[in-house]
Amino acid sequence: MKTKFLTMSLSLLTIILTSFNKTDIPTILNVNQRFVKIESNLYVDRFEVSIKDYKLFLFDKKQKGEDYSTLIYDSTKWTSGIVNYQALQNSYFNHNAYINYPIVSISYDAALEFCDWLTVKYNLNTERKYKKVVFRLPTEREFIKVAGSGFDTKKIFYPWGSNNLIDSKNQKLCNFWRLNQNEIDYNGETFNYDNIINNFDNDIEITNSYSPNKYGVFNIVGNVSEMIKKKGIAMGGDFLSTGYNVRITSKKEFKGSDISVGFRVYMQILEY
Repeated sequence: MKTKFLTMSLSLLTIILTSFNKTDIPTILNVNQRFVKIESNLYVDRFEVSIKDYKLFLFDKKQKGEDYSTLIYDSTKWTSGIVNYQALQNSYFNHNAYINYPIVSISYDAALEFCDWLTVKYNLNTERKYKKVVFRLPTEREFIKVAGSGFDTKKIFYPWGSNNLIDSKNQKLCNFWRLNQNEIDYNGETFNYDNIINNFDNDIEITNSYSPNKYGVFNIVGNVSEMIKKKGIAMGGDFLSTGYNVRITSKKEFKGSDISVGFRVYMQILEY
């Protein structure tokens, strides 16, 4: 079965899909490679939606002459928060080095429109596997199911099955803001906030960073907080979150767009 269902010129595909990152991450249009089963009729994307994916979406809108002014990525957010990422303001969305990094700084409504676009593309594909599907953001329960990886989330805080944030080699197990002091106590409830501003040196990372969970899903916690169906809520924590805030059940509120908030697409089978 062919899973790429958007026809584009070879020259444009070369521009959009070429990356200085030597990675082999298929675009979201390759549904069979990207989506894994979590329930009988529900699948989840293994990766956060990337800049590459989002550029395909914007290009299709532009080719059809549709208004996409409300869907544009906002580069100014890199320098408008408490941390100034000026180096990324001009390069993050525009440089091929970041093309497999998660799309951020877009609105909730833009994420919904991306899901609608993908739904139409799939359901019009004559070689699709399923008769009818819908792509959408997850409910809170669905997010926790994927992030929880089958563990008791009242006892296990993180998708890798432990309450440790650091491995035996002193490496982070996901992309979070690591403080120099012990960040979390043995009960997982308190922090040491000493020298917070001085230790602010964390960066966003590529969508296939770290190890996947048992479903094969990458960065379900950390890296970017992921929008859920409820507007203004993102879950799982991000590269600007302390370790306690990249738990399976972690939530954050956001308005408009944010450099720490992206999204992941879920696929629900409506008709087989």
